Amino acid sequence: MNNKIYSFFLLIILTCNMMAQEVFCRFKHDNQFMYGKVSGRYVLPLSKAPWNDGKVTGTPILLSTVELVHPSEPRVILGLGGSYRNSWKGKEPYKSVRWFLKPASAAASPGDTIYIPEAVDVLKVEAELGIIIGKTIKNASESEAKKAIFGYVVVNDITGLTDSYHEKQGEPNDQREPLLGPGLKLGDRFSPFGPFIYTNIDWKNRERKIVITDALGKVKTETSNNTSNLVYPPEKIVSDLSKVLTLSPGDVIMTGTDGSYEVIDGDTVCISVEGLGTLTNTIKK
Repeated sequence: MNNKIYSFFLLIILTCNMMAQEVFCRFKHDNQFMYGKVSGRYVLPLSKAPWNDGKVTGTPILLSTVELVHPSEPRVILGLGGSYRNSWKGKEPYKSVRWFLKPASAAASPGDTIYIPEAVDVLKVEAELGIIIGKTIKNASESEAKKAIFGYVVVNDITGLTDSYHEKQGEPNDQREPLLGPGLKLGDRFSPFGPFIYTNIDWKNRERKIVITDALGKVKTETSNNTSNLVYPPEKIVSDLSKVLTLSPGDVIMTGTDGSYEVIDGDTVCISVEGLGTLTNTIKK
């Protein structure tokens, strides 16, 4: 074969391998927490996080025998408001993202029970596409931000409303500040995400779906939307946020939604993003 033709095909093969979709997780096995690379029915243990150049180590483990936990250990969890077109009802969206911060203690795993805090009387859940950061960035351009995105994940952004708590405290309406309430986005396990991180995917045109069932298994809510309605592309989101604070490997950015849905004690929430798996959690008081 002509050397030039051979080199051309070799370049194509290498490029395809570099851009191939990969699936990663974090799991508990034999009382140890490990990162892993998913291969069919097996998980291949990694020496460290995949964004830290973790290498396959040890023997493959059946995926069905491990406990999947949230697939990164975020330093910060960030969320967006007004990021879907339906939220604007025909108006022009903001040019830059509007964001909020959640504590690292909000991270929760697939299958975790989400407990309604005492101060919260109404809990709402949201089906969202999440971004996992793969390298430390600050003041990044959009092209730099795109390279810093390690992959994508399913996220449930949970909010607590606290009107009855204020009433119990005897606080008049003019003393209630909706942005400084005792519940809101701060609850423990208020950001479940997982079970897997997918790399090298096209984030567009993926159905986001949420199904809520009650304690008897009856469907209460079933609705969906599409990621193509996202106002800001992921590289814009990451770039804007990097100009506010340093983003680190494993950090999670929830890209927002256009609908939130009330849940109560005993409900089960199943959230999926097309091609990225399903995240399931149960609500308890």
